[in-house]
Amino acid sequence: MPVLDPGRAKLVRPDTAGKPEGRPTRRALIAAPLLAAPLSVLPSLTARFPGAVAETQGLGALAAACGIVFGTTLTRGQVEESPEMRRIVEADAGMVVPGLELKWAGHRPSPEGFDFRDADVMVRFAEEQRKALRGHALVWHEALPPWFAGAPTDAAGMRALLERHIRTVAGRYAGRMHSWDVVNEPVEPWYRRPDGLRDTPFLRALGPGYIDLAFRLAHEADPAARLVLNEYGLEMPTEDNAARRAAVLALLRGMRARGVPVHALGIQAHLSAANARSFDPSVLRNFIRDVAALGLEVYVTELDVTDRGLPPEIPARDAAVARCYRAFLDAVLAETAVRVVVVWGISDRYTWMNDSPNARREDGLPVRAHPYDQDFRPKPAWHAMADAFRAAPPR
Repeated sequence: MPVLDPGRAKLVRPDTAGKPEGRPTRRALIAAPLLAAPLSVLPSLTARFPGAVAETQGLGALAAACGIVFGTTLTRGQVEESPEMRRIVEADAGMVVPGLELKWAGHRPSPEGFDFRDADVMVRFAEEQRKALRGHALVWHEALPPWFAGAPTDAAGMRALLERHIRTVAGRYAGRMHSWDVVNEPVEPWYRRPDGLRDTPFLRALGPGYIDLAFRLAHEADPAARLVLNEYGLEMPTEDNAARRAAVLALLRGMRARGVPVHALGIQAHLSAANARSFDPSVLRNFIRDVAALGLEVYVTELDVTDRGLPPEIPARDAAVARCYRAFLDAVLAETAVRVVVVWGISDRYTWMNDSPNARREDGLPVRAHPYDQDFRPKPAWHAMADAFRAAPPR
């Protein structure tokens, strides 16, 4: 189940800008110091957000029964054009994650201005549906507006830009967000830095301290929100994933030692059914335990499964994808530090994968990657997820 490349700016357009030469595209989408409290004293997520418990036995209700908040990414376009998507979200999701609207490119039309119209629509929709909200993402080296190419490169200028952005965005929705991905994908061992950090405009201008700064600013702007470090490539027993796990753990340990207000690690979990046999649950579970030992929660933030490399027959594909979902969820849900599971797309009608060179099928057939098919009917993947939540121990 190796990591793949989910779409970034519009969920359809690949973007290789800023990538190290010779490395595969990561993805192209279309977002006072305080030690995190121990897990034993954290408030129940489902108690804080009663809308996370659905009235029907959808995935949200099944997850809530074991203390998990289940959600999905969603965009304004999907909300406004698809009654079926609204129905699915109402029935199945306890949480909504705006897929575009809270990234820099979604609300920063100029260095001086903010445009929150799309984001406000998503926030109102979630609140009307009594769903918890996650913000994605305050700091990320991708999904930046075109003007960012001319952003300050000196420390003072970049710090001022970052401070204004986080205080404005997180402050606007203070008290309304369950959690924020404060820094997204800060680790990349390929760069061979001793600290394992990714070379980004924020790192070049501010050094490694930009991560601590972002978390402190987010906590000042919204003290109630859970603050998350979000990363990909943490699931598999490969050399690359092992290096990323080690770098993430070192980063989190340092943040905790410095009193940085980090509350959870987000594991993205973009998986491949064709390579599911190489998945080793013990590797991932041990890593989750190491994170939990720091007093942190763990969130699965972008779960999906591509069927690239599988035979064309739909029954075989659907069965393999369902097995992949079940194996992964059985592993992570066995660890009670895992408190949130979010799918990065709930219906095949709206998927980034068909337009990603690293995730779409080589035979040109539409992918069948998500719990619902293109006609909004539940697939074996839905039932596999439901069974995994039913079998999970209580938090």
